[in-house]
Amino acid sequence: MKNLHIPAISVQAYGGPEQLQLQEVPVPVPAEDQVLIKVVASGVNPIDWKIREGFMKHPLPYIPGVEASGIITAVGESVFGKKIGDEVYGSVDGSYAAYAIAQGEGLFRKPPGVSFEEAATMAGARTAWGAMFDVAGLVKGQRILIHAGAGGVGHFAVQMAYNAGAYVIATASAENLDFVTSLGANEVIDYKAAPFETQVAPVDIVFDTVGGDTTERSLAVLKPEGVLLCIVQMPDAGKVAAAGVRALWGGTKTLASMKEVHQLLDKGLIRPYVRKVFHSLSAAAEAQEYSKNGGSGRGKIVLKIADE
Repeated sequence: MKNLHIPAISVQAYGGPEQLQLQEVPVPVPAEDQVLIKVVASGVNPIDWKIREGFMKHPLPYIPGVEASGIITAVGESVFGKKIGDEVYGSVDGSYAAYAIAQGEGLFRKPPGVSFEEAATMAGARTAWGAMFDVAGLVKGQRILIHAGAGGVGHFAVQMAYNAGAYVIATASAENLDFVTSLGANEVIDYKAAPFETQVAPVDIVFDTVGGDTTERSLAVLKPEGVLLCIVQMPDAGKVAAAGVRALWGGTKTLASMKEVHQLLDKGLIRPYVRKVFHSLSAAAEAQEYSKNGGSGRGKIVLKIADE
């Protein structure tokens, strides 16, 4: 594929969705520890539009996207355990493109019973695992409150906490109560019906995937020495100290956590839920705007790029 060009979304300047331009770019060339994949589907995550709008800095120009599923088409000489033709998913920077390169160790074989669209959403699972187990140390028997239990991270967190033997409480909108219950939650709270802090007995851990005033309101439902686990924003340190609890940043993804998540997916112990699929790269702007303004829907958003 040397000297060939492929379609990709390019961002030349920070700004609105109009900055997502469909262009022809050279096929990327993998280094010795990388693979080249034909991208079938790319996850669409809040970080994608946050970088585009300049909330997080990235060298310009760049191709958005941080995760994908696809088919390996070239393998670097120092990559082992991967071969051309493998169907894979995982961490893929620049995944809004027909082809992209990725570190070999950051990709995992897609289980046969999992679609490419589902596999492209697994970054939410890695976030949930890293936060709850690597950072907060969730163990069997603990009580955990998971905010936005139907969301892109939350629906994975509920399944994982259930599988770990925790007592799982989650917040959700009325239309998602049954869905979150089906994921394994022991209690599901309609956060619109009444303030969640009036409906929850004290918990060991609060996993805040929402931010805003939810973060500091969560301090009221923690046991002494409990953990407020944050992936959107951190609360005021003085209020944390006054509450006699701890606040920890949960935004971590390690290779070890990725392997743990893959095992759960491979065994069928967790299942991704895809909220909406946008078909073709030309729908990238629409997909990001839906991610930004799509409300409290179920699961993750996917940009379908190619047929498998």
